[in-house]
Amino acid sequence: MEGHENDVLTDVSKALSSFNAKIIHIYTETALDPDFGQGIDSLKISQTLKNALKQEGIYRLYKYQGETIERILKGDNIMVISGTGTGKTEAFLIPILEMAIKGERSTLVYPSKALSRDQLKRISRLADKVNVRARVFDGDTAPKERKEIVEDPPEILVTNPDMIHVGLALSDRYSYLLREASHFVFDEIHVYEGVMGSHLRWISERIRFDRELQIIASSATVGGSVYLFKELFGLENGDLIVGTKRRKGIAFHALIDSNGASRWTLAAFLGAYLARKGMRTIIFVDSQQMAEVTAKITERFHANFEVHRAGTEKEYRLSVEEKLREGKIDGVVATPTLELGIDIGSIDCVIMAADPPSFTKYIQRAGRAGRRNRTAYIFTILGDSPMDSYYLRNGPEFFKRELLPIPFDPSNTEVAKAHLLGLLLEKRVLREEDLSDVWKKVLPELEKDGYLKRKNGFVFSTTLTRSKFLESSLRSSGKIVSAFAGKRKVGERELPVALYEFYPGGIYLSSKRAYLVKSLDLGKMNAQLEESKITDSYTKPIYTVDIKDFKKIKDKKVLNMSVIYGEIEVNEIVTGYAVYSMSGKDKPRKEVFYDEPIMFSYRTKGLYITHPITEWMNSIEDGIKAFHATEHVLISAARLVAGSSQTDLSGVSYPSGHVAIYDSSIGGNGVSMLLYDRLESAYEIAKDITGNCTCEDGCPKCVYSPYCGNNNRMLSRKLSYRLISELLYKENEVKPSDKWGSPVV
Repeated sequence: MEGHENDVLTDVSKALSSFNAKIIHIYTETALDPDFGQGIDSLKISQTLKNALKQEGIYRLYKYQGETIERILKGDNIMVISGTGTGKTEAFLIPILEMAIKGERSTLVYPSKALSRDQLKRISRLADKVNVRARVFDGDTAPKERKEIVEDPPEILVTNPDMIHVGLALSDRYSYLLREASHFVFDEIHVYEGVMGSHLRWISERIRFDRELQIIASSATVGGSVYLFKELFGLENGDLIVGTKRRKGIAFHALIDSNGASRWTLAAFLGAYLARKGMRTIIFVDSQQMAEVTAKITERFHANFEVHRAGTEKEYRLSVEEKLREGKIDGVVATPTLELGIDIGSIDCVIMAADPPSFTKYIQRAGRAGRRNRTAYIFTILGDSPMDSYYLRNGPEFFKRELLPIPFDPSNTEVAKAHLLGLLLEKRVLREEDLSDVWKKVLPELEKDGYLKRKNGFVFSTTLTRSKFLESSLRSSGKIVSAFAGKRKVGERELPVALYEFYPGGIYLSSKRAYLVKSLDLGKMNAQLEESKITDSYTKPIYTVDIKDFKKIKDKKVLNMSVIYGEIEVNEIVTGYAVYSMSGKDKPRKEVFYDEPIMFSYRTKGLYITHPITEWMNSIEDGIKAFHATEHVLISAARLVAGSSQTDLSGVSYPSGHVAIYDSSIGGNGVSMLLYDRLESAYEIAKDITGNCTCEDGCPKCVYSPYCGNNNRMLSRKLSYRLISELLYKENEVKPSDKWGSPVV
């Protein structure tokens, strides 16, 4: 490292000591340019485009760019993976422009409206030079502009998946535009994980219905495989091209041991400290509520950090981006909204208040720092979670993780229903024989509920088709609960997540304001809030879960235990809430229980493990403590083996030894399937976590979970370690048995 970089890290280390925190591992990433390939003049493209590229200072391509351009011009379905700032946009834009010059139309799809409009500037800079028109068509496009686009279609249409979803079904003009395109590019595909990945699969089915299309996909950070590409888009043929991990330059990655300090307080302090050194910073958090909390804490350290998160008004987010670009604020506290390539100017530092949900997200967030040839500093704060403890002991392992495939479930029937109704609205009538197997599977239920009708092998819409379709959203598979303070809307969340944010008596934070939840009406799908002066507390729900119906899809033996993967019905019951201090203390100030619990049921997918009841379990309590702790630590281990976030999976344990770990999304998000495939590895990590913790018999570093429904009661680290150790090293077969006893979550 050069002297300046040593000074920055040394100064940060000294500053952290005031919190008794410290840097425990530094990884220096040095990246060179990718391998160079052919010059522009040797490309099989028009001279006009060659001249335009030279005007942009592009005289030679990287090797992977040349290969990508050649394959796209051949008409192949291609997924290209290359790091941020390594030219992957040019890799697909050059052939798209060449085909546009020849009269072929393309549609470029970005995961958000904000990114679409941001990228249009970059696309147009080159497109204008070759007289190719690129226009954005999305929900914000004015009616007059929409009419102009339809009457005189551009060669390149820039849009987003949400617009495709609604536009194909409800707008003949928009549907016509998409049907004119022969090539579709989906950029930033790492975003399409979980339920959104399921939606992408069915959007692909809809745009390719009764015609052939070329599909091109691109991402900086995803564990790529040809199989993933084909599954994500439902393709028979496709190929993968891999570039390089990162643009040229140096990045310093530091792991910080918070040593008991609040991660959010530490992140706020560090952000303010770096701001005083003139370094522009993004603080990433994974929850909208903690983004608000962290931004509020930065004020204590005399720093000006704004919040950039989903759920706020578009004008507010654009204002925050502009202030950051122009240096009018010290930095931002962001949820994943800023993982994408929106132009926010040069960023020096990224602070992650917690280890991100997946290594893909870590790489994506880290890539926001050091652009435009600036050295990057990335600080990740490790706290008291089980996986954080694992990385505190195994620092180098943090950076050796593999990029995992995108978790998603192509057979999510709730998602498939929405897209079948969308296709029906677009086509007016469908032949059953033309539909995929999953669509055929959901036909009877949709017909029973009156959302379509069937006759003589054909499918027709009904008066209810449109209204049911309009309930769907690409960002969820469940219904949306809206929260209001008086008549003013202050937020929205999908079920079942809404159950854990809009529970009566709870504190909900939005735009640095605190609201007290007065009521939740699941019939009307709304919550009533009122502004509160509370500034020193936050709340968490107390809840329980029961598993009712389990339909096997497949099963296997893992460590001699029966493990089943399948569809399950989950009954969730919120019984009250706990009040915590903003200071970061683990124990609640008080607990409040409702006279009448709030209940919600849904179907999803998950795995069902039958653990043994052993002779050393002297009581039912011993057993449930072992099983419940093991459930918690397996969900923690899934962050490494399945790339899950803490909220992607939920679990429930029974004294009979049965443990269910399931997708938290209605219909499934694909994460439990990845855990099912890698379950033995998860047990190995669980053994490390439970065996190396030095606590008495359970703490946040090993078996506690911030999402535990009963405030981390009925847990034993020691009993879990003993159970897992025996499973890993003994050959005794565990016989299947019936579930019994009260559930513990």
